[in-house]
Amino acid sequence: MSDTDLKPRRLSFIDAGKIIPPMNLEVIVADHCNITCRQCNHASPIMKKWNATVEETEHSLGLLAEVYHCKKLRLIGGEPLLNPNIVDLIKIAKRSGIGDVVQLTTNGMFLDRLPDEGWVDLDEIEISLYEISKLSDAKIEELRRKGKRFGTKVNVSRYPNFRMTFSSQKAESTSLVEDIWSACKMANVWGCHALRQGRLYRCPQSIYVPGFTGGQLEEEGFKISDGPTLQEDLLRFLNAPGPLKSCAHCVGSCGKQVQQAGLDRRAWKADLDVPFRDMIDFELMEKSKTAIQLIDDCRQPVKPPRKAKRILQKVRALWAG
Repeated sequence: MSDTDLKPRRLSFIDAGKIIPPMNLEVIVADHCNITCRQCNHASPIMKKWNATVEETEHSLGLLAEVYHCKKLRLIGGEPLLNPNIVDLIKIAKRSGIGDVVQLTTNGMFLDRLPDEGWVDLDEIEISLYEISKLSDAKIEELRRKGKRFGTKVNVSRYPNFRMTFSSQKAESTSLVEDIWSACKMANVWGCHALRQGRLYRCPQSIYVPGFTGGQLEEEGFKISDGPTLQEDLLRFLNAPGPLKSCAHCVGSCGKQVQQAGLDRRAWKADLDVPFRDMIDFELMEKSKTAIQLIDDCRQPVKPPRKAKRILQKVRALWAG
């Protein structure tokens, strides 16, 4: 299947002088994480410790904001709260005006460490709950209450499963890679653009494939630099046909489901040594080629308890005390 056959593919476009992506921009502020999830699609368990700097992030977002605007700017990792300058990075993201909403995406385990001034400048916090993170219901409700106090929306989602993402074994045929590309929601529907260390990527996974295939992380990124053709060049890059080079080691949004679990670094890398074909959910892949709204990302939103239930919880807590 050729790239021109993709129906539909959502492209970036220019409106009011700015590039408008299909959805959001992810700003990678840390590669490492405090937990090691199997099939982490940012490859955090095998990444070296790295933190985005205040100076470089401010410079890149400043240039990008001149030509690009998104619905939501997401500060993400790894675990973003491991960056010691996270408050400054939040302020920079807010000040840039590049997104209508500024969101922090975190496993929530270190949210107690985020100073109040960080909460103030966030529109949303997205907490991803994993079995290995052990975040209690009481702690979640405490964080929701804190969010209300600062006007920060706190969304919580549970992930009992992940989808397989990476294979260290290269896909055996170009036609299979093209099928994965044509079905990938990240590439063709969500437009998961990612900014890391001054380069913009068409999806986060394209950053991290070189980390376990022997390449350089910067391979598939577009360097953000000042110049009269920045917007034109960037739009051409974002809307260019695929597949990407990294697609030969990534099954996109069509991987088989596996139970969410923690693996050490050696076991995590060994877990990728599976034939490319064996990682694919072929039924999902075929449906995804034509069903633009089909979403199966293993996310289970956790709603706040009803008022009556909260009162009962408080009563029980008082009795327990």
